[in-house]
Amino acid sequence: MNRFFLATLIFVLAACSANTPTVPADASYFEITPAPANLDINSTSEQIQRALWESASKWTTLQMDGSVTWYLPDGSTQLVREQVWMDPIRSRFKAEVTGVTNTSQKVLKLIDGTNIYDADLTLGQVQTFPIPDFIRVGQYIPPLVEGEAHPNPIWGQLGTPLSLLAFASDFSQNGGVFKPISIETIAGREALVVEWTYSGNVFSSLKMWVDAQTGILLKLQEFNKNGSGQLEGERVVEHISFDVTFDDSVFILPAGLQQAGSPNAEAGSVPVVTESVPPSAEDAGELYFFLQPRQVGQSIQLARVSGVCVFDSVNCPPMQIVTVPFAFNFTINALSWSPDGKFAAFSYSDAPNGTPTKLWIFDPAANTWTSIAEFPFIDPPFWSPDGTWIAFRTQDGLGSEDVYVVRRDGSELKSVSLNLPAEGRPYIMDGWYTENILMRSALPGSAGNIFLVRASDGAARPMFDAQLTKAQFIASPDASLLAYDEYDYNSQNHVLKVMEPDGENAVSLASFVGGSIYPMVWSPDSSLIAFNYYSNSADGTPVAEVYIVSRDGKTQSLVYKGTTVGRLLFSPNGRYLLVEETTSVSGGHLFLINLATLEQKILQAPGLTTDYDWYAPSWRP
Repeated sequence: MNRFFLATLIFVLAACSANTPTVPADASYFEITPAPANLDINSTSEQIQRALWESASKWTTLQMDGSVTWYLPDGSTQLVREQVWMDPIRSRFKAEVTGVTNTSQKVLKLIDGTNIYDADLTLGQVQTFPIPDFIRVGQYIPPLVEGEAHPNPIWGQLGTPLSLLAFASDFSQNGGVFKPISIETIAGREALVVEWTYSGNVFSSLKMWVDAQTGILLKLQEFNKNGSGQLEGERVVEHISFDVTFDDSVFILPAGLQQAGSPNAEAGSVPVVTESVPPSAEDAGELYFFLQPRQVGQSIQLARVSGVCVFDSVNCPPMQIVTVPFAFNFTINALSWSPDGKFAAFSYSDAPNGTPTKLWIFDPAANTWTSIAEFPFIDPPFWSPDGTWIAFRTQDGLGSEDVYVVRRDGSELKSVSLNLPAEGRPYIMDGWYTENILMRSALPGSAGNIFLVRASDGAARPMFDAQLTKAQFIASPDASLLAYDEYDYNSQNHVLKVMEPDGENAVSLASFVGGSIYPMVWSPDSSLIAFNYYSNSADGTPVAEVYIVSRDGKTQSLVYKGTTVGRLLFSPNGRYLLVEETTSVSGGHLFLINLATLEQKILQAPGLTTDYDWYAPSWRP
């Protein structure tokens, strides 16, 4: 099991509780102190699950410290130590994480009721963001809705490994069996040792030491999900105190910290669009994605959900399964929709051994799939902006590649890469710019040129007069700008830029040190760019931060924090952003951000369940 498998459960689902009411700063949800959980060796699975679910009601504040150990595939270990302070009624939290092995970095996560501070104490730098209203949930007990997960949204902002143990309700919301094993003492407190087995599995994924009185976790072990029993991670609380009275100074940022230069200092969590006109069914479109089952013997399916479900749960129709003429046995990419949304192109093999690959055209109105081309291997296809051509890259499996275009009806199939310089092969296809295909060399090296290959006759020419940083260039829908990540190999600086198609008037929109920027996507009206920035926390946990930035760089907003982001999609009307999180304890899922309010929620529709992975989404206009 991936050592971050469990951590991402709450990280990616943190936004599901955005509608939870705000808790007053001087009050608790609970007028009467609830009775202790009183777990023992005879507790049933249901009793353990309920103790975890309502654990937040058993304490008002807590302070704890402990250790987190990751057991890496090469046999080495990575150890960090962490201290945690929590005052949920007043929306105040603090966590300090210090690397012990493999890194000496020390980081601070601080939420003071107004702002969120991400501080690198080793470098003396800090990033500041206003806290979103949806995390003001106090002593949060999630709603119980079958097939849905509503984890505490606070941890999505705090995001440290030991603090996860305090959000015990997040462990109660997946189907499975909680089996009591023994009673042990952890951090001076009685703990019920519990093995958790996911529904349908025969082996345990987690081992928990649950505080018998409060229901929070005092220790957690995570195991490889292949059933080998290999331990991949362990979190242990060594000292803990409940209902502590904190001095206000605990939640004050240390003096002397400098605002970090990346991301841009002005980037906060602020709305980036206005809703002057309410969404309508006509401009909602449809979401298509794949359902990956976890039980042996079940098949991957293609699902369809109405875009109405994004903003109107009352009138949301049930999810539909799309019939396909082949089994999903190989790597799957998202459907590629024509600009008018009438057809989708999809490369996939219907052969038992995965080759040849066919280029399929899906007609959702008629629910038909038509094969229009066949090669040993076909990469994901791209539609031209006017919808007249489909471009795709082929490979023969022996090291040779080529790029073809074809009409939707299968006519005029032809190679268009013969005029590219031979010394640059192999080439990568990045998309379209007007009637031309954007291509660049995949050979090693930091600099190169972008070529425009005309679809009609294969004529190729360099797009710019001079070589630039070898990067993916993404044309805005109105063809007025190109977005790209300019990376300096020496300084490790990433700068997100836009420039005019002739290579002039470049504007820097955001800058980062280290990490990577991927993916990035334009809004339908070419006014905004959404992009994901990957980095790592002090303990090595991957961190994904999704930003929205205006094309002039004057407005920038952090709109989502998670762990592993696969795809970003704007809704057809540009008012919502879809984020594909590819890992969580219940699989990969899809999250939606209202760009006018920054409210976050998981995609929901009748018949759609979190018992499946959801991945490779596409938004049909």
